[in-house]
Amino acid sequence: MRKDKNLAIKLRKSGKSYEEIYKLTNIPKSTLSDWFSDIAWSKKTKESLSKIARKNASKRMTIISHKKREERKKHYKEKRNLSKKLFEKFKKENLFIAGLMLYWGEGDSKLTNGAIRIANSDPLMLKLFYKFLKVYLIEISKKAKIYLILYPDLNDKQCKEIWSKKVGISTDKFFKSTIIKGRCPTKRLSYGIGNLIIVNRAYKEIIINWVKLIKKENIMRV
Repeated sequence: MRKDKNLAIKLRKSGKSYEEIYKLTNIPKSTLSDWFSDIAWSKKTKESLSKIARKNASKRMTIISHKKREERKKHYKEKRNLSKKLFEKFKKENLFIAGLMLYWGEGDSKLTNGAIRIANSDPLMLKLFYKFLKVYLIEISKKAKIYLILYPDLNDKQCKEIWSKKVGISTDKFFKSTIIKGRCPTKRLSYGIGNLIIVNRAYKEIIINWVKLIKKENIMRV
């Protein structure tokens, strides 16, 4: 048996990975695979190798997860920096101010869920925010969807058609409606409550930062 093959087998039995053996011996992984495939490993060795493989896989996943987390943090920071520049560009435009004020009062402020969401019983409110998105965040505006919260006696199809027409979003972009259950089986709102939503954490960073900046602008003026 070749000395390097004998060494490779010993290293493998000791729990070394293909990558580790390659670094120590410079034997290609394809060659190692051919050599090891013909060997009848003992049950103990197999268990040991499996345990080491799981441990190494877990380490790799941890490293990958950490790397992705750091990349996301960097991406979010870039979006926040961009939002400051865009705010200065748009802050005197009426639609921009109106959209942010609306989100300030009616929007989902929890940053970590990544959901850009606004809810209201008035379809025109959602229409205004949808217009805001199409002008200032056009990249994600086409991903906007709606779901309705309805009372049991409201007609789901009719309500969707009304919201679709008033907001300007086709009914094929509506999620399944949620029906209110409890002590109020009859309608209190003519068309239920509309929720416009886009799930995008990076762009939510922009909106939330815009809201912070518009708050600061208004407080300073008071």
